[in-house]
Amino acid sequence: MKYYATVGERVILCEVSAENGDLFVTVDGRRLRADMRHLPRARAYSLLLDGKSFEFTVEEADCGLELSGGAGTFEVCVEDARTHAARSKTLSARGAGGPRIVKAAMPGIVREVCVAVGDKIEKGQALLVLEAMKMQNEIRADREGTVTRVFVAADATVDKGAKLLEVE
Repeated sequence: MKYYATVGERVILCEVSAENGDLFVTVDGRRLRADMRHLPRARAYSLLLDGKSFEFTVEEADCGLELSGGAGTFEVCVEDARTHAARSKTLSARGAGGPRIVKAAMPGIVREVCVAVGDKIEKGQALLVLEAMKMQNEIRADREGTVTRVFVAADATVDKGAKLLEVE
C-alpha cells in the first residue's frame, strides 16, 4: 500500500508490503525490513529498520502526527495515495502554500520575537528565540512567506504546541 509522508516541504513516498510474515517499507526507492513495537511508556514506540533502532513518541498534530526522538521533533502528515492525489490537485488549483502555523516544539519562554506582522521572510530566517531547559533555541522559517499573525510577545511563557506565528 502506498502512503505519502509530508515533513516540512518534503514529500516522501512510502510503500508498505508484507512477505512471508515479514514487513517491508520502501522509502524513496529504498526497501527496508521493518518492525515496530509499542514501548511501556505512553505513546512511545521502537522502530527497527534493517536492524537499526529508532525510539520516538507520537502526539496528535494539526496535520497528522508529531514525532519526537533523537533527531528532533517533526510534524508529519501521512496520507494514502488517493487522499494525497486529491489534495495535490486542490493545492495546484489554488496555488502552493496557504497559512502555516509555527508552534512551540517544547515548553519555554519567548526571549525575542524577531519579526512582525507584514514582514516578508526568507527560508532559514530567524523568527523568534525560545528558551527551553536553559538553552536558547532560534526558531527559523521553513519557507519564505509573509508573517500574517504573531501570537506571542517577548517574555511570554508557552506550552508545547502553543501557536507562535502564522506565515502565509
